Parts: sequence; C-alpha cells; structure tokens
Amino acid sequence: MHKKIICTVGPSSLNENTIKKMEDAGVDLFRINLSHTEIDEFLTIVENMKRWTNKPICPDTEGAQLRTSLLIDQRLVKEYEIVEFVNKRNLSNNNKIGITGNDIQNIFKNGDLITIDFDGVVVQIIEKSYHKIIGRVLHPGKIGNNKGINVDRLINLDSFTTKDKKIFKISHSIGIKHFFLSFCSEKSDVISLRNKFSYAIEIISKIESKKGLLNLDGICKESNAILIDRGDLSRDVPLEKIPMAQQHIIENAKITNTPVYVATNLMENMILNSKPTRAEVNDIKSTLNSGAKGLVLAAETAIGNYPVECVRILSRIMNETENYEKNKALDKLFHLPSDRMINPHGGVLVQQFSNQSFDNNSDAIFVDDEIYLDIHQIANGTFSPINSFMSYEEINYVLNENKIGNEYLWTLPIIFQIDSTILKAIPNKDMIFLKKNGEQFPFAFIKIQKIEKLKNIKKIAKLWFGTEDVNHPGVSKLYSNGDYIVSGRPFLLNSYLKIAENVYELTPTQSRYIFDHKGWHNIIGFHTRNVPHLGHEYIQKKALKDTNADGIFISPVTGLKKSGDFFGEPIIQCYNLLIGESAYKPYGAMIGSFNTHSRYSGPREAVFTAICRQNFGCNYFIVGRDHTGVGNYYPSDASMRFIDSLDMEIRIISFDSVLFEEGVGLSEKKFIDMQKNIEEISGSRIREKIMNDEEIPEYLMRPGIVKILKKWYKKSPNTLFHP
Repeated sequence: MHKKIICTVGPSSLNENTIKKMEDAGVDLFRINLSHTEIDEFLTIVENMKRWTNKPICPDTEGAQLRTSLLIDQRLVKEYEIVEFVNKRNLSNNNKIGITGNDIQNIFKNGDLITIDFDGVVVQIIEKSYHKIIGRVLHPGKIGNNKGINVDRLINLDSFTTKDKKIFKISHSIGIKHFFLSFCSEKSDVISLRNKFSYAIEIISKIESKKGLLNLDGICKESNAILIDRGDLSRDVPLEKIPMAQQHIIENAKITNTPVYVATNLMENMILNSKPTRAEVNDIKSTLNSGAKGLVLAAETAIGNYPVECVRILSRIMNETENYEKNKALDKLFHLPSDRMINPHGGVLVQQFSNQSFDNNSDAIFVDDEIYLDIHQIANGTFSPINSFMSYEEINYVLNENKIGNEYLWTLPIIFQIDSTILKAIPNKDMIFLKKNGEQFPFAFIKIQKIEKLKNIKKIAKLWFGTEDVNHPGVSKLYSNGDYIVSGRPFLLNSYLKIAENVYELTPTQSRYIFDHKGWHNIIGFHTRNVPHLGHEYIQKKALKDTNADGIFISPVTGLKKSGDFFGEPIIQCYNLLIGESAYKPYGAMIGSFNTHSRYSGPREAVFTAICRQNFGCNYFIVGRDHTGVGNYYPSDASMRFIDSLDMEIRIISFDSVLFEEGVGLSEKKFIDMQKNIEEISGSRIREKIMNDEEIPEYLMRPGIVKILKKWYKKSPNTLFHP
C-alpha cells in the first residue's frame, strides 16, 4: 500500500511555485488548518489551491478544543501570579486572557488545573463568577495566542465550532470531499460530520485526547482513516508513554483495516534548518515500520523555512525505508537515494581510477589534447554508460542503431584514433600508459581490447556527419587523425593532479553532491560557447518558470575551441555577474564548466551534450535553434527533429531564435510577425559589435556584461577570442 504524505499549507507554502514543487515531491493531500485560517480567507485559499494542484484539499476542523485569544502575540506570566480568563467576546485589554471554543462559565470549575500548550503554563482555577474566571499560576512561562488548553478532567465540548459549521457550508458548495476531524472523541462525531454533506466524504479522525483514545474502536469503524496527533495527545498521555499510545492505536486500527497517519514533531528541526536531526529520521523510519500508512507535516510546511525540502527528504526517507526491506545489501547504504535526482544514463556513473604505479621502464605513448579530455570525461562518468573507446563494430552499431551495447541510447562515436607511427610505438601488450603531449609523467593508462584498421571511412563519415565533404571540420578530423583505432577502457591515475584544469569544472559526482546539498531535484542543463546576452537570459528564465525547476546548471564549454570562439574565462565571469545580480531569482543557478572539444557532429552531438548533462544530474536540457550546428551543413531545426525521433530520459526544452521588437520586447521567433521591425539577438552580432568597437544596446546585453567584455578586448583581443 502506498504510504501517504500529507502537508499543511500556510504562509511558507501558499504560493504556486511551492505548492507545485511539493506536489512533484510526493504530497498526496494538502491540509488547511482551520484553527489558523479565517472564514473569509478559506474560499480564496481553496480556489488558489485548485488552480495550483490536482491533489485533494482537506480542511482540518477546529473541533472540541479550548484555545487562548490574546490582544498581543504572547504574555509572560510569573509563578503564583493571579490571572483572569474571559470569553473571547469579553476580551478588552492585554491583561486578560481570552478563551475560545466554549463558554468558560460552563466548563471551568474551582480547583481545575489547566495547561496551556504542550509543556506550557499551568494554572489552577481559584475563583469563578458570572463574568470572569480567576486562576493562580503554578508553573510560569509564556502564553501564546491561539494555543490549545487542556483541563485535568474529562469535559464536554461541542464537536464543531461556529467557524467549522460555516466552513462546512462553504465546502459543501464547492464539493470538497476530504476532512480532518479534530479532537474526535466518539463515533457519533464522525457520523455527525458525514450527515452534514449530501455526498460521500472521506473523514480522517484525529485521536488527540483521552476520550478519543478510550473510544478508539468505534471511531475506527466509522472513519476512513485515523490521525495520531502526538502533540495534543501528550496533554492527556505522559510524554514517556506516547510511543506506546501510538503503538496501541496502530495495532487496534489494523483490526478494522483503518489506515493510521502520524503527525507532530516529525521534522521540527526543519522549521528553521535545512536538514532534520538524526533522531527525527530514525523516528520516521520506526513509525513507518510500526505500521503507519502515512505521515503529516504541520508547522514544517506551513511556517517553516524549507517546505519543499521537507517533503523531498520525507519522501526519500519513506522510499529508503521501503527499499531497505527489499534489499539489505551493505553497499546500498553508501549511495545517494535514487529518487533525489535523475539517474545517470545507464543507471550508474562510470568511475575509472587507479593507483597503478609507473616507472621509467613502463611503456607509454603521447596523446593529443582531445584524447586527454575524453579520457578524463570517460573516467569521471560524464560519458556514462560509455566506459571505453569504441571498436569498429561498436562505431557502426552506434551510427546505425543509435545505441551502445544493444541497450542504451547513444548517438556519437567515442574513438581513439592513431596513425602508423604511434601504432609502431605500442608494444604487444594489453596495457599502456598515456602521457599528455609535453608532460613527463603519465595521467592514465588504457587496457587495450584491440587495435583495428579504420575501414570504410567514407561510409562512416556519411553516417556520422551526414556528408563526406572534406571541408566539413568533423570529416576533416576523421580523415586526418589516423588510419587505426584503439579500443579499450582508460583509467585515470590517482597520482595525476591535473584532473580539473579549470577551477569551475565539476565532475558528475561533484555536481550531483552539490545539487543534493542544495536540495535541488529539477535541474535544467544549459550548454554554451558564448557569453550571455538577453536572448540567453530570456530562454533560461522562461525554461525555469515553465518547468518550475529548482535551478539551472550553466555549462560553458572551456576545452578546445575554434578560432573566434570566446575563451572560457570571460564567459564564466559574465555568468558570475548574472548570478551576483540575482538574474535567476527566485530560482537557483550554478556554473560548472564542461572541459571538452567540439566534434562538429550536428544533431548527434546535440543528443550527446544532453546525455552528458543528465549524467551531471540535470533532468531538463535546453536545445536552441541550430544547437551544435556546423556552418550550413544542417538545417537549424535538425537537432530537434533528430531528438524527437529518439526516446530520451532527460526532457528537452526547445527554443527558437529570440528576437527584439520595438515596444514589445523579447519574444521567440515563432511568435513574432516577421514583417515588423525586429532584430535578432545572437552571439555573432555581439561579437561583431565588440570587434568593431560599436555600442551594444541594453536590449541585447546587460551593461555590466558589456563592460566586462570591453575590458577583456581592450586588454587584448586574443584574451577574449581564440586566435
């Protein structure tokens, strides 16, 4: 049976962004606490909630409870101080304590002990008259507004307050079908609530008093579910015995197959902090294992600082508790919960590192920068599930079937080409060390599977690039990089210290760790070779809003580039300015450079860049017009048409060109009348303006970014653009 998550809404969560994220995180039902909701607010809250979510909305009655009513937020009372209680309607000054829920003259008696809130002020009633009740404080403390009051004997209170009854009428008129019944004391309370509606409703009866506990069997038979409110119940049951009371309720409810939910203090630490305590996590796990069918978050999501994170962490604890019972393997304890973010492509991040020793007698060959970068990305898991350079057979399978290993989607050959000179330098061994050109010590080794002649190279070029034209840069590289290919698994040496040559580079393991630490689940990946203009900002912000993502992972390419491309450092500096100016608020943003090289592979490379971002932890990826385009070799929509033909796990967000129209602002090309006076926003135009020392208008780029670029260009054009 699916175990439910029920969340209380309040000031922290009553907005569209938060409600949608909470729903995505696993909320099954949203609770409206009527004790903290005015009658004239209720309908507006429900109408907003119905626009934001399809999950059931469940009012929680005030019920049979006395509460404080003050004209100030709280009042401090001293030991043995004399205090005066009045009915709320007679509350006239700050020195009196108003009471709601019933006429106190009919409730209190001389000698009664009343406790205000859990572990709060204790007062003994010493004088009673028609207009007022006098008490002496036996245990001092703070008396808060709208706090529950408990009397040390069984008292009879109306099952529903005046507010409850008015809310029932509103609820009936709009068809609400779920209700919490607070302070349910006997089965007749449940029957009475059902009789107020002409249609079937689901009632979750709250056991939070001695009377309710004594009449549990009858309440279970009449209710759809039971909620244990451990906070209010602790006024009648000693704190040390609350776990036993909880066990008693769960075990007795099983007899009638009545689901039991548990509330109070589940994740109270997260009202102020971003993580629960270990004791809270253990409490949740123990409560679920004891038979609870759902858990309720109250203040954590109503007034806490981290409502979405609360739901996400609770959902993960629930999933992990269930999964552990199915698989108790020790190694599972060391992995991040699988539902925190999208899985790596293929399910597991490839990690290939070694402590293999090297000496001067070890065989080694030198490799170029492209192989150097590819080995790092294979070993770090960026290319997962790829764990080796491909054989001739694998290349053909990828190009013909768009798969690797007859199982996982893959569109781009990852190959290690060599020429005859290097071939002669490779000894007849199954392992060889690899050195980067110009370095003394190796950075990796490869376990060689085979070395093959690269046959039918024109056919491969046609399948790979869609052309045999030697003017195509990808075809040209394929033809010139050597007639042989080495297949096999590369391993990075742990002794090699230059793994991250760019300080902004993150491995997939690191990015996933940071996303998890930030509490991000829905993350947009953005691949770029350009400095950010307002067209980029438009696309990024629209994608964040449309998906209600937690943040965007900006991945500037910082590896090998062609002449005229922006260097990585200025791109990163510009994006840092955007983040510093809160350009993405209320969403998050993080930079993680992608140290790779262009393969000039058009649509195939577009899919490749998306899969790499999935491995970094992104579940969305932006593909714009002419994404990874190469000159005029591919139509501007080629990448999206290719992507649409594939079954991809990461979700693709496509955008057309962004144009500026006077008096209108920025829009996508497909939404603009091209007959009007419009201007296309592109990196190429901005590059031209910088090189020609032309003014860049504010509708193209932020002034702060323009200032950064001009400073770089003034220093030297070759520090901004690749020569």
